[in-house]
Amino acid sequence: MVGNGAPVSDGQFGEATVSDPPAATSPRVVCDQACQDYCGGLDATLTNPVDRGLCRSLWGVGLDTQPIEPTEACRRLFVDIAGRYPMRAEAEQTCSNRPWGDVVSELMSKDEFVLINQRRWADELLYNNEAVSVERIFDMDALVAKLYRGLVSYDEFAAVVSAHPVLTRRYDTAGDRAEALFNIFLHRPPFENERADMSRLYSLWSNGYYDHPTLNMRLPDSTIRYNCVDASGVIAETTKGECTSVLWGYNQLILTPDIRAEVGDRGERSMWSGLLKPGEWQQLQVPGTVISKRVGFWEAAVDKVIEQYLGYDLAGQVPEVRQALVEHLIAHNGDIRATHYAVATSLPYLQSSVLAVPADQVINNVRWSYGPLKQVMVEPWIDSIKNSTGFDLGQCDHRISRPDQFLEASKSVAAVSMIENSRWQLTPAGGVREDYEKLARNLGGCPDNQVGGRFTAVSILATAAQENFVYRVCNPKQDPAIRGVDVARLLPAGMGADRVLDSDVAAQIADHQVGLFYSRTANAAEITEAQQAASECSSKPCSAENLARPLCFALLSSGEQLFY
Repeated sequence: MVGNGAPVSDGQFGEATVSDPPAATSPRVVCDQACQDYCGGLDATLTNPVDRGLCRSLWGVGLDTQPIEPTEACRRLFVDIAGRYPMRAEAEQTCSNRPWGDVVSELMSKDEFVLINQRRWADELLYNNEAVSVERIFDMDALVAKLYRGLVSYDEFAAVVSAHPVLTRRYDTAGDRAEALFNIFLHRPPFENERADMSRLYSLWSNGYYDHPTLNMRLPDSTIRYNCVDASGVIAETTKGECTSVLWGYNQLILTPDIRAEVGDRGERSMWSGLLKPGEWQQLQVPGTVISKRVGFWEAAVDKVIEQYLGYDLAGQVPEVRQALVEHLIAHNGDIRATHYAVATSLPYLQSSVLAVPADQVINNVRWSYGPLKQVMVEPWIDSIKNSTGFDLGQCDHRISRPDQFLEASKSVAAVSMIENSRWQLTPAGGVREDYEKLARNLGGCPDNQVGGRFTAVSILATAAQENFVYRVCNPKQDPAIRGVDVARLLPAGMGADRVLDSDVAAQIADHQVGLFYSRTANAAEITEAQQAASECSSKPCSAENLARPLCFALLSSGEQLFY
């Protein structure tokens, strides 16, 4: 019922960061008056809110930024916004000889940007179709898509989430729901008085089930209890305080029963939430409306985006950046895309993570004086390998954590059709294809959210599951029992697998695969190593495939594929 009108902003989020960073002043311990004057003079030049907020902790105190190569910036942006590494041709086509702001805007307009953020919110809200109706999950996923297409403001989004069964059914008590709301939108648990007060606004919610008419299944969902009314349905003066919040103003949340209400075994009246009217839904959104009026709500929103792109708590260490971004977000009517654009076009983001000396030897070393270096998440890592090699694994759908439930527990054609039209794939026998799911969950991704969320204690870094997968993709020993990727994807166009391997062929293969996996041209050291490997090949005359497959394994197992 929301986000069906015009966008909340015009989608113009300001100019990209300046191409040439300001010159640093003389080194200072703190930002003195000279530093303040210097940065004040740059306010008109630094159009990016992150840069303006950072000046007094960077250039003004004598620190420089770390220049970045365009290919490094493009590869980083693709992972953060599109959810995968680009191949060299794609990176060149998208990023070369174009204003950086145009590049960011183009990638943010694509479905991949929406999808990667839908996955993040699936992790945040713990989608699980055994705990919450799959219909409600699809509805929330569509709402997240509207948020990242600029059709819903962030405060309106929070209001809807606060009264959405994806949240209310996922937790058992009113206090748990209140605490979840604080953790999601304020990034902290509530104080005891906040929890107790907010719980009153969640006292109407209860957990129940309903029979889905087309899926032929009983699904979990939220119900409404008619608390704080007397037997005749009139607000009870003696109990209305149990449904009234007073900590953030006077907010009373009481619904009166009508013909839709059912009487339970204990005489309690309740109603399935699917029968709520639009006006009642709006009443139930009071918790989110209350939360969104707090300064901490907007600060938490920009903190999340900063952490997503930079990988460290810049806002906590330099509060001026947080303040500038909050003002920027509110100036764009709560369009969360404005914050993503600002961070992705800022100088803290557009710095190289490759330092001339180790980080601990940098004078006045601070985290924002060089670029972010993050470990790639499981799904982008798998999707990048799928995209570059063509190795087919199926997919994982973050909306349906247990697809087998619909195939096993229901004979409904609609249930099977839902899985067929989801991101899951079915096998010829009619079961769910599990290749992607098993690999991702072994590495901590594609969470089922049954008890907790994404498992990060084990990751793609140096695990047997990761190395085994790369081994199956590349088949470095050319084992006939392993399917592996088509060798034609690992060789330059027009080069046959049986081409005699020599120094020139080795250089061509190395450059092709570095471009395929790392989005750039192979450097001299990589070419030399490939040529050395070719000269040491023992089964002479060796073929191009003899080098291509082990080189594939080496590149996909390296740090550059695991970190970006």
